[in-house]
Amino acid sequence: MLGTVPAMNIAAMVVTAVVTVLIPIAAFIILNKKAKCKQTCLLVGVGTFIVCALILESIVNFAVSRLMGETLRENIWVYALYGGLAAGLFEETGRYISMKLFMKKDLTKQNALMYGIGYGGAEAVIVGTMTYISNIAVSVMINSGQFEPILAQLDEAAKAQVEQYSALWNLPAYEFLLAGLERASAFVLQLCFTYIIYRAVKNKKPAFYVLSVFMHFAVDAGTVLLLKKAMLPSVAVELILVAVTAVLATVIFKQYKAEKEEAPENREPLITQ
Repeated sequence: MLGTVPAMNIAAMVVTAVVTVLIPIAAFIILNKKAKCKQTCLLVGVGTFIVCALILESIVNFAVSRLMGETLRENIWVYALYGGLAAGLFEETGRYISMKLFMKKDLTKQNALMYGIGYGGAEAVIVGTMTYISNIAVSVMINSGQFEPILAQLDEAAKAQVEQYSALWNLPAYEFLLAGLERASAFVLQLCFTYIIYRAVKNKKPAFYVLSVFMHFAVDAGTVLLLKKAMLPSVAVELILVAVTAVLATVIFKQYKAEKEEAPENREPLITQ
């Protein structure tokens, strides 16, 4: 049975969809105005996220899921540790390789930040904004009675997949707002991880790469374990995530400010405003 999606839930989804797209846009505008940045570095970040996180990681996750079956789906420790490790390895390795290949002549801290905005912005829009636009559309269809005829035409396997939409009317509105907070934290974390990888590439210190993989793994796996194993309320988990993000961002920002500015080899494409 389909329920009715409360207006407050839809409003919260709209807020989350708008926030997740505005954050990277605002970050881009501010950085582009305050610093000399090569805008193509943004595109390198976007491309790296799509190739490494959306395509390659998804392919491997699908293969591992087929091989491990119930062990992966039902053992929360295996699920959390594998998921965190896969995300850390694919995303940080992708960052490391793409910076070495495509940013050789433009490897400044400002360009690294622009790259991070592209990477984190792609994640925010694809995982956050597009997901919530889809949820809003489904919610409107459910409330207007347009979704039930579509559901009637599906087979039993497809109907089972549709059951996930019950969260649209069962969850309280604040849960959808928390998703926006999570996406904001994830965006800041992506900037932090990007800066660490930038230092790994620029200073030729593999230890920074290892650190970034470990931190990415710890955040992803820890979040799942706090929610599913420790059974903490989602509000508590999000507050912990915000606190961890704030501490890491503070440390990274101090390192960023303390780093001496070095001009890239090729300055012509740089934009000054």
